[in-house]
Amino acid sequence: MRFGLHLPSAQAGANANDILAVARAADRLGYDSVWMFDHLFTPVELESKYPYSSRGTYALGPDDPFFDPLALYGFIAGATEKVRIGTGVLIGAYRHPIVLGKILSSIENLAPGRIVLGMGAGWMREEFAALGIDAHKRGARLEEYVSALRAIWSGRSSFDGDFYSWPEGGFEPKPTAPIPIVLGGHGDRTLRRVARVADGWAAVTAPGQGAGLDGIAGRLDVLGGICEDEGRDFASLQIVYQHALWFSDQPNAKLPLTGPPEEIAASIERLSLLGVSEVDLVVFGGGEQIVETAERFRSDVLPLL
Repeated sequence: MRFGLHLPSAQAGANANDILAVARAADRLGYDSVWMFDHLFTPVELESKYPYSSRGTYALGPDDPFFDPLALYGFIAGATEKVRIGTGVLIGAYRHPIVLGKILSSIENLAPGRIVLGMGAGWMREEFAALGIDAHKRGARLEEYVSALRAIWSGRSSFDGDFYSWPEGGFEPKPTAPIPIVLGGHGDRTLRRVARVADGWAAVTAPGQGAGLDGIAGRLDVLGGICEDEGRDFASLQIVYQHALWFSDQPNAKLPLTGPPEEIAASIERLSLLGVSEVDLVVFGGGEQIVETAERFRSDVLPLL
């Protein structure tokens, strides 16, 4: 089981000093990864419904800072030594695959083996409209995008798809090692797409799919069945589970990584048995609070596993 920290790069009061402090603490404390969200802007008038809250409400407002993950990929790679850097998740459609592929390949050459790309189809139609991108067929676009990136990262390719195409050309430097592509999303179509083309799934449940570990277990059962249908080895997938972490006296079945250390450790053990390979720990607060919680997780929870 791997453990990562989510960077405070998208929240009220987000600032460069806290982002850097958390990234360096993750590196120093032996965490395996750091993770980032992705949006380009937040509309003042937002009609799109956020799919992961019961009322469809989005937590951030237009005045809350939201640092760009591509800028952070490069900056954090240079400011740390070992920690892997990933997105949970980046919306591929907002950037042409040649642009994204070139940037990430260049960074990976400077930080070999340390880049993980989490991608999603997107949900905020206002963002698509602002960028002049058709929000229809988002899932199909995402699936083609994965193929396009792998063609780019081969070093030399042509491509002829429904959404992207280019003549044969060189894209050196190609990555020194394969960059894992982990897809986010909750629906059965997403899980089938994971089984067909991805290296892993950013595990999440939406309202109506169950809460806590039982909800994730149900979706992983569905993914396992889809993998059988698609001839894919479920065990080959990287399953990344993103969840809030905080310590309290009482556990909460709907929030499995909350409570005393023993309860958090028990939840992690069950996640491991379900096939989860990495946990992205989200601590709400500023840099100092995140680092303190990360230190306590390392001292009080990890020895119990």
